[in-house]
Amino acid sequence: MAAPLLLAVTIASGLSTRGHSAIVAVGAGFAAGLLGAVLAEVHLARRARREGEALTNAIAGLRAGDFSLRLVQPREERLGGLVAIYNDLAESLAGERGELRRRELLLDGALEASPAAVVLTGEQGRVLYSNRAARVLFRDGKRLEGHGLDALGEEMPGALAAALGGAEDSLVTVPHADGEETFQVHHRSFALDTRPRRLILVRRLTVELRRQEVLGWKKAIRVIGHEVRTHLAAMLSLARSARQFSERGEGLRAVELLEDVDEAGVALQRFIEGYGRFARLPDPILETVELRGFLMHLARGEAFRIAGELPQIAVVVDPGQMQQVLVNLLKNARESGSGAEAIEIAAWADERTFVVEVRDRGCGMEAAELERALLPFHSTKPGGSGLGLAICREIVEAHGGSLKLASRPGGGLSASCRLPLESLPHL
Repeated sequence: MAAPLLLAVTIASGLSTRGHSAIVAVGAGFAAGLLGAVLAEVHLARRARREGEALTNAIAGLRAGDFSLRLVQPREERLGGLVAIYNDLAESLAGERGELRRRELLLDGALEASPAAVVLTGEQGRVLYSNRAARVLFRDGKRLEGHGLDALGEEMPGALAAALGGAEDSLVTVPHADGEETFQVHHRSFALDTRPRRLILVRRLTVELRRQEVLGWKKAIRVIGHEVRTHLAAMLSLARSARQFSERGEGLRAVELLEDVDEAGVALQRFIEGYGRFARLPDPILETVELRGFLMHLARGEAFRIAGELPQIAVVVDPGQMQQVLVNLLKNARESGSGAEAIEIAAWADERTFVVEVRDRGCGMEAAELERALLPFHSTKPGGSGLGLAICREIVEAHGGSLKLASRPGGGLSASCRLPLESLPHL
């Protein structure tokens, strides 16, 4: 207001010196001062409006994802604090976006280089993202985005298409030009921005399985060779001693040693037959069995408790083979260090499958051990043959089912036998 006041005094003084009355001079000066004040306020209002519009446009840019714009500190004190806050916010958001972009590039590079096929789907099962391995596996390198899983299934073997469309993790073996190809399919469901998403991971296991198979056979040969050599060495030593006692006329002592030779031979025979049973596992002889009664009968000879309610259903299995599976799983549970009161069996069913699960609170297994535990000749027990779980898996798979091991929250292990449920009436 200093400039308009100075202008009013100057005009009033000039009019007075030229002979005008004091009232006219003062009135003219007041009018001029008022006009100057109004013009000054208009100028300030325009500048404040421009600075406010600039701030409004900058905030709109933030909403649109443009974090590059910075504002000059305005003369208007009321907007100065807001502009400072805006500049700090834009700087922070720009830094976070740059960091997210760098992480996104690293993740995208890792996924593109991954040998596993990765597919992310949204609603209606349409593909939102796929890496190079998925494009090569499912569409010979063509884009998958926008396609539905059902459309992809038309271009691949039925078993693999069914595994992709399902919700359970599974192992799938499909025919291939050079024989067979085995895939491991993982499913993970989650919500992103409240919208359902599903991540599917498909790994080729053929090479790994062949490597594990070779390693298994090498271990089998070493184990068999070691056992045979050990038994033969003991038998030869006993036979040599028996011959010496016989030559000295100590026939009774020689007979005792020959009996020891016979016992060593029987032990070696049992060992060889154990491996033979794995190689000559008979086909299951299926019978209709009431599941609750079957488990109650098992409880007469094995120590465990029933968890929850048992389904009143009839199942079609080989009772002897399934009892062998459950007895072996219960034995493993006891040997894991679990208390007898913590060993339990649970069972449930849906329209197509039923599950019998053995649970314990023992020492459990590391993730790497879980992956190898079902392979033949792999054992974590000193002196173990590594055939128990492998035979269990063979029996369950011969029934058209699957055997899965998993760590339990709070410690311990669960072994789940999932088997197909025949279309039989509920009892």
